[in-house]
Formats: sequence, structure tokens, C-alpha cells
Amino acid sequence: MKSLRVPVIIVTDGDKAAQAAVEAACYDLDLFFLRLSAGNPTPVSGPEAISQVLQAPKAPVVVMVDDHGKTGIGAGEEVMECLLREPRIEVLGVAAVASDTRVKGVPVDCSVTAQGQVVSVPVNKAGYSQPQADRIKGDTVEIMHKHPEVTVVGCGDLGKMNGRDDKSQGAAITSRCLQEIIDRSRHRPKPHPQNKSPKT
Repeated sequence: MKSLRVPVIIVTDGDKAAQAAVEAACYDLDLFFLRLSAGNPTPVSGPEAISQVLQAPKAPVVVMVDDHGKTGIGAGEEVMECLLREPRIEVLGVAAVASDTRVKGVPVDCSVTAQGQVVSVPVNKAGYSQPQADRIKGDTVEIMHKHPEVTVVGCGDLGKMNGRDDKSQGAAITSRCLQEIIDRSRHRPKPHPQNKSPKT
């Protein structure tokens, strides 16, 4: 019996380097890449993204969102909010891409470093672990404070990190992030809506 909810993974970056890496990773992992969502800033609206996700030929569907450095709620986070609230969609997790934006940041469940290691602390834009930090900082992640039930996997600047995540190298870091979200979604208990507590 087909699931009533379409599984989605959100990636909080939309530039060309990240797009190339995500596309390569989706091909390797047999995921559906929603190419229309790529762009900096996000070129589609929330309703448009939902419509495209629901029409995808296979799942999980990977959606890119990007606020283009804007603080506060930008185009990318508006799409994220729509996806997170849509009852026909299940967001398995978010690959939260670090940036230099000055924001409060959000806690992570884990991060993937530029060396491909899974660590319990945030990483910076270059993909290096930040043991003294308790949050990953990026321009398209703040909204996750309202959705503590969703897995957040931190990562550096996808498609870059001094060439370590380049498409020509197999986009190994991006692939590891997406695989980690899939693996964790299989084991994470589903919280009762009334028992949600915000990420602090």
C-alpha cells in the first residue's frame, strides 16, 4: 500500500555548486531531485514546491531552499515552512548548510565534516567541526526552532569545501548527509504533536 505522505529531504542551499552536488548525490542514492527548487534565492513558492513534490515520480524527494543571505524569513524559509506544515508531506530531515550569516543558529542532531566524518557537534562553512559551538549558523535554518521533531544534519558549503564535495569527486559529503537523514528517519520515534518542545 502506498504511503499517504511523500517523504522529503530539505537542503538549505541553492547555488550552482550545491545544485551539482545534490544532483549527483541523488543519482547515486536513487532519490528524486526537484531541480525546479534550485536557485539563489529559491525561485519557487511554497505552493509550487508542494505541487511538484506531490507529482514526483519517486521518493524521497530532495528540495533545495535558499534565502540568499537574507536574515529573517526569506524565500527559502517560506518554502520550508510550507513543506513542514503540509499534511501530505513528511520531511525526513534537513541538511543544514553553514554560512557566515550572523544569526542565532539551531542545534543539530549531528553533522558531516569536510572529511566525511559524522560528529555530534556543528560544523562551519568550510566543514570543520566546532566542538565549542552548540548551534549551526546559516541563513536558511532559523525556522527549524519551530520544528524540533525534524532531524537536522549540519554540513559545510555543499559542492565546495576545498573541492572535497565537488561533483567530479562524487559529491561524497552531500551523499553522506542525505544518507544520514534517511538512516535516522528509520529509527527516530514520531513525537505526539502535543509533546513537541522547541529546539533551544
